[in-house]
Amino acid sequence: MKVTIDSDVLVYAFIEPTKKIYKDNYDEFKVLHTKADNIFKDVINGDYELIIPSTVLVEVAIVMSRAVGSRIAKDVYESIKKNASLILYLNENFTEYCMEKGVETHLSGFDTVVFACAYRENSILITGDRRFFHNVREHHPELKVHFLREMNIDDIRQQ
Repeated sequence: MKVTIDSDVLVYAFIEPTKKIYKDNYDEFKVLHTKADNIFKDVINGDYELIIPSTVLVEVAIVMSRAVGSRIAKDVYESIKKNASLILYLNENFTEYCMEKGVETHLSGFDTVVFACAYRENSILITGDRRFFHNVREHHPELKVHFLREMNIDDIRQQ
């Protein structure tokens, strides 16, 4: 089964929240981390084929470098890259495909690229971005999409 994981979900997978930093939201972020971590572990175990655009690698590395430093960001980048079954790079053909899909859905820049990747490869899209999730569900009900906060891990395991 193919999955396209949005960058925010991958960041949740790699950053374990602490009570000191998250205080009031610790329980919420711990749940998100656990879900995202389990999804990525399923990728590592070969249960899912991870299909992502190269922009996800860039976004995750940037967020990770701000949160935990550049050395760890590079390690996370390598881990995602190593475990991805397919990385779609922005070449002329894929860029044009993204533009066409973006015009249809009115998504923002990188969301368009993530959506186009999932759509093109017919993979399940997992995001933590509520607006992105609702936009895809509204305009492309044929694409399986999950919102991390509301999903259960078994939701994708049963598809």
